[in-house]
Amino acid sequence: MRRMWQAEEGVTLIELMVAAVVTTVVAAAAMTILVTSNKATQVNEQVADTQQNARLAMDLISQDIKLAGFNMGAPVGVCTVGPLNSPAPIVPGDNVPGGAVGLINDTGPDTVRLVVPSMTAGAGGGTPVLSAMATGLSNTIALSAADIGAMGVVPGSVVSIGGSSSSQVTVVGAASLTLAKPLSTSPIAQFPIGTPVYLLQCVQYAISTVPAVCGANTSCLLRNGVPMVDGIEDLQLAYGCDGCNTLPPNPPGPDGIIDDQDAPGPGPIGSGVFTMADFVTNNVWATPPFTPDKIKLVQVTIVARDSQASKGLSEGNAVPTNSAPTVVSDHNPIVDAGYNAATYQQQRRRVLTKTIQVRNLES
Repeated sequence: MRRMWQAEEGVTLIELMVAAVVTTVVAAAAMTILVTSNKATQVNEQVADTQQNARLAMDLISQDIKLAGFNMGAPVGVCTVGPLNSPAPIVPGDNVPGGAVGLINDTGPDTVRLVVPSMTAGAGGGTPVLSAMATGLSNTIALSAADIGAMGVVPGSVVSIGGSSSSQVTVVGAASLTLAKPLSTSPIAQFPIGTPVYLLQCVQYAISTVPAVCGANTSCLLRNGVPMVDGIEDLQLAYGCDGCNTLPPNPPGPDGIIDDQDAPGPGPIGSGVFTMADFVTNNVWATPPFTPDKIKLVQVTIVARDSQASKGLSEGNAVPTNSAPTVVSDHNPIVDAGYNAATYQQQRRRVLTKTIQVRNLES
């Protein structure tokens, strides 16, 4: 029995310590991988959300710009320009409208007002439609009482019949609308039963940085004051026009070609050739020939940012420094009131730019 006891061997203290060290190293490595993986997942989700927000904002604005005007025919809300409050399908709102072209001088996001058909559905859920045929010289159209109520039309509203004829409403009847002008100058023009009737509205896009307005986010895109997309920090717009610059080589009026703004005349560079410098970024658009009806292209730039400050991938949660200030169009955030480089660079940003051709403005 004594020999058998002496033959049994246990773990020495040194072996135990080595095993503990190895276990600790493996556990620490596993924990580091887990923490890093979790943070990387969070970063990827934030990046994806930011990119998605930029796309949503661009889709929303693009859709309305394409529809802007919609054969408006009469003033719609506050979509007017100039001292005479002339009706305008697009009303640019630049922060520095009198600034020099090509200089970085904006001190914040732009705004824009657009005349578009209302997305409010009729009583049946679809677009309200004529309930009786209307002829060209008529000032009255028939709609169901339910559709009139669902549209919210009142005297002074502007409606568009099928997108081809529009007029201000003077009288709202039980099942009809009386218009300020005939549907057409042609007595044989006919609008059959089922022709859609759109209520035109003036919508404004702007950016808010007020948490009380944007909810949990510090910035958002507003449509008529209603938060639509979170995390949108900047909106910059530039406009290509046809007929607002009459200096050679531009013709004296619209010709279907975007005006040359950067090198009119016999200059050696860019003369008569479309370049990015031909987009107008600073103008009040209220004095002929620079009027909104000349706008044919709109360049929209959206800047979206993460909903919260970025965190490093290490366990120390060190806040990384991201890119330098995001300069787009004529706006450099450095000139904004309250700009703080340290906090600004704690958030990632995504920039999306798109050029949109307007479809419903008269030449």
